[in-house]
Amino acid sequence: MTRRRRRPKGSAGGHVRTLVILLVALIPLGTLTSLYLIHQQGQLVRTLTLSLGPAVEANSEVLLEMTRARGTWFEGRSNGAAEATRAALEAHRSTVEVQLDTLLAATRSADLSPTDRAAYAVLTQRQRHAVEAWFAAALRAAPTDVEGARLDNRPIDAAWGDFHAASHGLDDRLLGQRSAGRAQSRAALTTLGFVVFGVASASTCMLLLAAYRMRRSIVRPLERLSEVVRRRVSGDVSTFADTEHGAAEVRTLARDFNTLTRENARFVAQQGDELRTRQVVLEVARRVRAAEDVPAALDGVCASLGAGLGADRVLLYTFEEGLGVRERSQWHADSLPDLPPVPASLAGHIPGVEAELRELGGGAVVLPDVFDPDWADDQRVLALHRATGARSLVIAPVGTADQGLGLLAVLTVDQPRWWRQSEVHVAEQSAVMAARAIVQLRLAEMREEQVQRLTELDHQKTDFMATISHELRTPLTSISGYLELLEDGDFGELTEGQVHALGVVRRNASRLRGLIEDLLVLNKIESTGLQAAIDDVRVTDLVRCVVETMEPAAVASQVSLVARPVPGDMAVKVDRAQVERALINLGSNAVKFTPSGGTVTIDATAVDDQVRISISDTGIGIPEADLARLAERFFRAGNATAAAIPGTGLGLAIVRTIIEGHGGRLDVTSVEGEGTTMTVTLPAA
Repeated sequence: MTRRRRRPKGSAGGHVRTLVILLVALIPLGTLTSLYLIHQQGQLVRTLTLSLGPAVEANSEVLLEMTRARGTWFEGRSNGAAEATRAALEAHRSTVEVQLDTLLAATRSADLSPTDRAAYAVLTQRQRHAVEAWFAAALRAAPTDVEGARLDNRPIDAAWGDFHAASHGLDDRLLGQRSAGRAQSRAALTTLGFVVFGVASASTCMLLLAAYRMRRSIVRPLERLSEVVRRRVSGDVSTFADTEHGAAEVRTLARDFNTLTRENARFVAQQGDELRTRQVVLEVARRVRAAEDVPAALDGVCASLGAGLGADRVLLYTFEEGLGVRERSQWHADSLPDLPPVPASLAGHIPGVEAELRELGGGAVVLPDVFDPDWADDQRVLALHRATGARSLVIAPVGTADQGLGLLAVLTVDQPRWWRQSEVHVAEQSAVMAARAIVQLRLAEMREEQVQRLTELDHQKTDFMATISHELRTPLTSISGYLELLEDGDFGELTEGQVHALGVVRRNASRLRGLIEDLLVLNKIESTGLQAAIDDVRVTDLVRCVVETMEPAAVASQVSLVARPVPGDMAVKVDRAQVERALINLGSNAVKFTPSGGTVTIDATAVDDQVRISISDTGIGIPEADLARLAERFFRAGNATAAAIPGTGLGLAIVRTIIEGHGGRLDVTSVEGEGTTMTVTLPAA
């Protein structure tokens, strides 16, 4: 029979608390005991060193000094020196008194018990009386100077016997108590050693026991948990931590680790699923972007969605309002055949289902099993099942916020399927991308048709303008020729009224010729471009050309034409003929819109790698409201029209086209009633 390993009970915290409690109880107890023994030892040491030791030494000194005094007495008796003997005895007596006082002080020490102090008081008093009695007898019986005098030694011997008895009695008590104190001190030291050793041994045993239990309940389970972690890291997903053994904290940690492991596995699976579905969405988006027309986009959506989700069929029906189902795209697994055309029983339900789903928020409907009792009576589901063999499906609307475009169905045919939320989300996103593709591609088709029609119309307009311009120039040439003949008098003399009328005709003919020339220029620019011959042209040549061309008109209008000096090395990189035409046009406008007495100024400056040529006048100016429309064809400022100043409204359009065609810019600043400044900015040579 296998013996089951006993699981350590309790928690690591409980083990630690128990150990701490035992140590807290044991160590103070041992400490108090040691302190008590040390205190007792100190008391004994103080008694021995401050009381008994000095008392024994003082008592020995008393005995020694008394012995010396006795020897002095005997020596004086033998030599008969009475006065010297008495003096010597007094000296001994003084020394003994000092030693008796020392003995008395030692026996009165507070380190002795009251009983001992009382006993020593009696003994020291007895000894003092005996000393005094001996010295009194010795002085009375001191030797005389009378040679041969007889001395009585009996009182001295009796007194000495009393002193000797008192001294030995005191010495016996002192030595006995000192020996007992020393023995007690040694015993206390031994006890203190045993206490310290016992506390240390008990603490060590408890620590070893705690370490053993800690290793068994914490270290070993943690080692096993670490091994599980290493195996997990190496790829072993079947390993879990032991939650049955070890301390409570370790078991809790093991349970948390297992929970974290399961959650991590679930998260990894979820991440993998999301990555797969995201790849499906990206593939659908790629196929949609690469599609050139709506059928190709819908086929791409079906193929990417079916292969990515592992479905059996994917169907995408599109319809138009009032026309029903327009077309159908499908994808199916290799083992399944193509479906026949959509039956009428199903086609009639598709727009209604799509509209209903959009009204519910545009989300998909999931049917894990079409035979579920909740759907068994739904005729639309039954029609879809009969037409496609669907057993499980996801249906998503294809449309915009206010327009239905189609219906997307992802289905299986053999068995039910519980679709994951990520798969449903992919179907919804694919439906949105299909709707966007339908709208964008249909708009692209419409734009292409419109562009094609507009291009044709533009060609027709250009051809018409070229034709009409040429057709207008032919009769205008004839009119100009006959006007010249009439004015020269080839058909007879003209009256003053006829000359005036012919002048009006000539001015309008010139105006019409200018309009035709402007139209021809614009038509040429639009049809063939500027076709500029770029070269380095000095700005002084351009300014001179403008001045020479406009000077007759300025003189006729009594307008001062001022050209400020321009550095000779200043040049621009342009087509000279085209830029001269643009600058002459601007100068002509400046002279034309400047009343008599006004001034037109031409100036040029270099700024960085550009050249600015400005033509300023002090004319009627331009209303602020008309500045934004100056470059529009056939547009004329309101004050120019009101003043009946002739013009076609094409000049600035031509100028702007020429200047911008050279990479430049035309800027206009004007104040009505004060004047206008036209600034042409061109790249420097």
